[in-house]
Formats: sequence, structure tokens, C-alpha cells
Amino acid sequence: MSGQRVHRRLLSVTAATVAIAVGALALTGCSDDSGEAKTRGRDLTALQCPMVETGQGVNQYRPAKNAFDTAELLEMELAEAREKAARHNCEIIVSREDDKSQPVPIEIDPTKIYVYVAHGVVSYIEGVGGGL
Repeated sequence: MSGQRVHRRLLSVTAATVAIAVGALALTGCSDDSGEAKTRGRDLTALQCPMVETGQGVNQYRPAKNAFDTAELLEMELAEAREKAARHNCEIIVSREDDKSQPVPIEIDPTKIYVYVAHGVVSYIEGVGGGL
């Protein structure tokens, strides 16, 4: 190949590489943020209490205005967790204590939080409402 052809080929490869790099940067988004996701509104995957009926069908519920994320109860002493739940008009039901299942109510109640307790500390949130 002549020197001119090599130079043209090198320029075209360089141009293609730059175009790919610019495209990749545009797709990934160049910003100076820390990479942490910034969310708006409530976490839709959170188990919240209390729940209220939506009025849009049978057994459809949404978080009440004073609802809180029950994950806040994790690692709390049971008495402290009960107090926090009560401030939101919710009640804690211990469904498993120190690896032993406990009898629990079977009715649907959107103000009940079912938890596991280990050595007096809330270790797991089983659910809210008893089947919601």
C-alpha cells in the first residue's frame, strides 16, 4: 500500500474510534454525581404500615398518609418497635420468636405488621396486613 492509502485508512479508523467513544459517553451519561440513584417519592417495594383501601376494587390497598417503611423496625428491641408502630396506628404481631412459630390471627388487617424476633430483637418483617 502506498503511504497515502495507509494515512487515509488510519484517519478513517481513528474517526470511527472517536465516534464510538463519543457515542458511548453519550449513552452512559457523563456527570459528576456520585453514582447514587436519586429517587423521588416513596419506595414502591417497601412494606408500609398502615395501609388503607383504595376504593378501586376488592382488597386493593395503598399506604396511608401516615404510613412508614416497616424496615425501620429491623434490629430494634421488640418493645421499641411496638412503640414506633403504635405511633403510626399499627400493631406488631410476632409470628416467629427464637426459631419457634407463634399462633397468629388469620384475618386481613392492614394495621398489623408480622415480624420474626430473635433474642428480643426484630430480625425480619414477614408482611403487613396478613395476606394483602
